[in-house]
Amino acid sequence: MKPAGDQALLEMRAEIFRLVRLCAPDLATLGVMTFDGQAANERQRRQWRDAIFVPVLVPAVGSAWSAGKQGFREMAAADAALDAKLAGPLAKSSRAAGRLIAASMHAPAGEQGLEKFLRAIDRGESPGHMATVFAARASIFHFPKDIILAGLVFAEMRTARVEELWSVIDDCLDAVPACEPSIFRAA
Repeated sequence: MKPAGDQALLEMRAEIFRLVRLCAPDLATLGVMTFDGQAANERQRRQWRDAIFVPVLVPAVGSAWSAGKQGFREMAAADAALDAKLAGPLAKSSRAAGRLIAASMHAPAGEQGLEKFLRAIDRGESPGHMATVFAARASIFHFPKDIILAGLVFAEMRTARVEELWSVIDDCLDAVPACEPSIFRAA
């Protein structure tokens, strides 16, 4: 469902920017996460979308979002579940990006579950994947799952030209099965 009107579209894009600033403050320094291609290459993007984003990251974001509302054990379990699905260089780069984000942020006051999760990542007791750290933190700030998915695509595709980025986000979100939460479109 695309937002109706230019103002709604601008507000949604602003919300995506706000989410990324709150949940991935070191975005420029993260390097590759799970997309290791060129954002301008449609074939590479669609391959990532169909092999990684939809079957692996979308469920991981849903689990981490729910876990962020529950507590430390659930966050660690969501992170471990993603670790079991990602392999090789993508798993390594996802963990490196997530650990960098976890090290650069603090949980809001009173969010003991997230604070414990961030400390467990720091101690190497939880893998600390970018998607789980990002979604767990976003859930604390009450962002809806659809905006979190858009923000995750934004972070992964940050090398795309801004004017192309919104159609890339739409393309990825359009591929999410209907059984997933309703998705706002970015453009």
